Amino acid sequence: MSAFAFTHGGPQGPDDALLDFSVNTNPLGPNPALVRAWHDAPLADYPDPHYTRAREALAAWHGWHPDGVALGVGASELLHRLARLLVRPSDVVLSLGAPFGEFALAVAQQGGELRVLPRDEGGLRACLAQPAARVLYLSNPHNPTGHYLDLNRLRAFAGVVIADEAYLPFMAAPLAVSPWPGLVRVQSPSKAHGLLGMRLAYALAEPNLARELRTLQPAWAIPSPLAAALEALPKQGDFLARTLPTARVWAKQLAQDLGGEETGLHFFTVRVGDAAAVAAALRAQGIRIRDCASFGLPDRVRVAARTPADNRKLIEAWQTLQIPERATSRS
Repeated sequence: MSAFAFTHGGPQGPDDALLDFSVNTNPLGPNPALVRAWHDAPLADYPDPHYTRAREALAAWHGWHPDGVALGVGASELLHRLARLLVRPSDVVLSLGAPFGEFALAVAQQGGELRVLPRDEGGLRACLAQPAARVLYLSNPHNPTGHYLDLNRLRAFAGVVIADEAYLPFMAAPLAVSPWPGLVRVQSPSKAHGLLGMRLAYALAEPNLARELRTLQPAWAIPSPLAAALEALPKQGDFLARTLPTARVWAKQLAQDLGGEETGLHFFTVRVGDAAAVAAALRAQGIRIRDCASFGLPDRVRVAARTPADNRKLIEAWQTLQIPERATSRS
């Protein structure tokens, strides 16, 4: 059971009141329009079992076929369903860079073998040279490093490519991607809208694969408020345009203040030597950051910028730490 330990950021219990820099959310949320859509949703009747309006709205927004849209309750739930659909015992599953822990858990539960490849040219060549692998996963941009890969370069992969695009909305200028039958794009826009508890999620996939994905979900699994928020999502561009550039500016300044590695996103990593010790020292001061050991980076912590006032509290606490100068060197 130790391999399945909970290793996520965010609150760790009902009374957790730490100032939290461990969750990669929009510090200028929540989006009030999506909150209204949630509250205004009808609750007296069952929702449409096919969620037609939400799927059609999302499909039109992305230029996708409605049959190729599958709704979810958070990306975690969708990734577990994808693993159930695609991974068989002893299957080799590749990951470009450390995967999201829930996907690693889902692969393990299906009896698959997860192989993590580096996010560089060598890793890219290696994944394309493994025809036996049925699934390739990548978070893109990558969590926690922020590295971004042009998905079009993965078209030659023989199996299914699962692109976990939780942080794509935070990018200033992501590249256009031409879909192909083996591509599944998992979207979890709760973070970009500052609504982590809403669990917004959906997948864009080839219609037959999306239909199979939907069959693995129980009837009426998406509550009416969640379906209403997903239907309203395509009209929320103004909120993102107003808030995300500011979040990127705040993150850039905070990264500079802490000696971090800027990503162009709202989060970044800092080399600290002993990440667990630094995280514990800050936790003792009422502040949570993300220890990156579970990503295979025990010398780094991940920090997601908050408001300038909150960021100042982190800087002040950081200045009390004894971090060797060589730990924060980028050389």
